[in-house]
Amino acid sequence: MTGVGGLPDLPGIDTADGLRRMLNKPALYEKILRDFHARLIDTPQVIRTLLAGGDFVSAERQAHSTKGLAGTIGALDLQNAAMALEKALHSGEMPSETVFAQFDQELNTVIDGIAVGFGIGSPN
Repeated sequence: MTGVGGLPDLPGIDTADGLRRMLNKPALYEKILRDFHARLIDTPQVIRTLLAGGDFVSAERQAHSTKGLAGTIGALDLQNAAMALEKALHSGEMPSETVFAQFDQELNTVIDGIAVGFGIGSPN
C-alpha cells in the first residue's frame, strides 16, 4: 500500500512529518529511512551489551542518538520511548524492563516496517 509521497505505509512512522523534514524529497527520505534501518537494527542488543559491561555513558549516547534520528524520520512513539530510556540511563541506574521493552518494541515496529516497506532483507 502506498502512502504519502509515493512512499509505502510505514508502521510507527508519520511519513507526512518525516517527508516534510526532508523538504518533501521522497528519494532523500527513502535514503534516510534505509540508513536508519541499517544503523539502528541492532541498537537494543548494543545497549544491553553496554549495560552488561557497566558502560552507562555509551548506552545513554545510543539512546540519545536513537531519539534524535527517530524524530528526524517522524517516528514519534520511538522518539518518546528512546527519551524515557535515555532519562533512565542518565540517572546511572539500570532501566526498568518496562522502559527497555517499550523502547525495543517501538524500534522493532519501525525497523520491521522499513524492512517490509522497502523490501530490505527479512524483518526481525
